[in-house]
Amino acid sequence: TGVIIFLFIIWGSFFFCGLSTVTSAARVVYAFSRDNGVPFSSIWSRLHPKHKVPANAVWLCAAIAILLGIPLLKVDVVFTAIVSVCTIGWVGSYAVPIFARLVMNESDFNPGPFYLGRASRIICLVAFIWICYTCAAFLLPTSYPITFNTFNYAPVAIGVVLCSIMLWWIVDARKWFKGPVRNID
Repeated sequence: TGVIIFLFIIWGSFFFCGLSTVTSAARVVYAFSRDNGVPFSSIWSRLHPKHKVPANAVWLCAAIAILLGIPLLKVDVVFTAIVSVCTIGWVGSYAVPIFARLVMNESDFNPGPFYLGRASRIICLVAFIWICYTCAAFLLPTSYPITFNTFNYAPVAIGVVLCSIMLWWIVDARKWFKGPVRNID
């Protein structure tokens, strides 16, 4: 009975983590689609007439999540790769603004209501180092000896995605993508 209860807690946490990931991914897909930054933007940026949510973007992200999860049925290391890629993407997304704040001139910075004052630089440095450490840790193999069944495929997946995006940018997207669409003058 205890094991079953524990498994339901684990499954519940997987469900809610997946739900939040699909929600976040759908928001990103919608934003890029609104700015014409992804193929078939007109489909993914369409809002549901009654609920006013980007339902097509949500279904796209759910379908991609299911397709990425299907190999879990046969190969155990897919779970490690998915967790690693998601963690690197989530934690790494904070690195850009933190690094920008770290190298920004103090005279060019307009502090908001929550400002750490003189401590902000050191906190940014510690946060950036922690992000680099976390990303590096999730790229490492999880067990030795390294075999087909123990290899961490996250570096391969991230490399393929980044190379594909860069190739797409060089070949096509740089000619027409001009950045976010301004909706405020």
